[in-house]
Amino acid sequence: MCDFARAVDGAPEMLTLGGMTDAAPPPAPEPTPAPEPTPAVSPPVAPAGASELCRDKARVLVHKYAAGGAAWAMLPIPIPTSPALTALEAHMIYWIARMYGEAPSHTDTIMLAAGLEVGSTGLKHAARYLVGFIPVIGWGIKGVIAGLAIETMGQLIIKHYESKYPGKVAV
Repeated sequence: MCDFARAVDGAPEMLTLGGMTDAAPPPAPEPTPAPEPTPAVSPPVAPAGASELCRDKARVLVHKYAAGGAAWAMLPIPIPTSPALTALEAHMIYWIARMYGEAPSHTDTIMLAAGLEVGSTGLKHAARYLVGFIPVIGWGIKGVIAGLAIETMGQLIIKHYESKYPGKVAV
């Protein structure tokens, strides 16, 4: 390899052939430290030795009520199932409230049940319409509609109480 030195403004400059030089390469820039990762926002965790959160217990309860309501709605019985489903929904909401430390009065519970009965009218008509066209599979569809309605309602109630009491530990 041939090296030629030439002075430019009093400083020697290395010229090389083939892009190679005997001179040491310039020092690499110091690596910039990686930014510290921002901690992900995680849901509150119950302290050691404490029981689980109200939200977790309520979700388990909602799943059980939804499964029970779906099973009840699928029964091929000649009586309307909506009064029992309304009672089941009101009972579920009552116990979710109790988990969060609130105790709805009997008047509140009756008003809630009446509101649920009126609100479920559209779902009942849709379920009856589907059952009328598909007799056997319609029973399953009716159960799915009931289960989804109960599950959705339960999750909304949990969301309501979590906004009032975020991360509350169950007692």
